[in-house]
Order: sequence, then C-alpha cells, then structure tokens
Amino acid sequence: LMANVKLKLAGLNKLMRSAPVQSLVNEKAGRISAAAGPKYRVVVRPHRYTARAFVEPRESEQISDADTIGLLRALGSAKN
Repeated sequence: LMANVKLKLAGLNKLMRSAPVQSLVNEKAGRISAAAGPKYRVVVRPHRYTARAFVEPRESEQISDADTIGLLRALGSAKN
C-alpha cells in the first residue's frame, strides 16, 4: 500500500521553528554543553526556517585540545 504525501514547505518551516521544536533543540544543546564542561555555553539563535542553538566557548576562555576532544565526545553522546 503506497500513499501520495505532499509536504508544504510553509507548513514544514512553521513546524521546524515552533516552540516545542526549539525547546527540544535547546535541551539537546544544553546537554551537550554540560557534558563538554564549564568552558562552553549555549547560544540560542532561531533561524527563519528552523530552530537553532549552538554550543560555543565562553568569552575569554582558552580552549585546549583536551577541551575540544571533550566537546567532540559530548556531541557523540548526544545521539541518544
């Protein structure tokens, strides 16, 4: 049994930038930031089409190779 499905881009964009989706993105970024350590912070910047949040170094923090490895591990652990 096959069904024809039409996606309307405007509706998809509305869903992708909705409050529940932004909340999920923020939560995931928060977990990544917490796992990466205190040198990192979450920055929430919704886009015109999608919910977005970034994990970036805090201002004036010196990031070592070990910090970068910690961030990469935190990204890997966020898959679940």
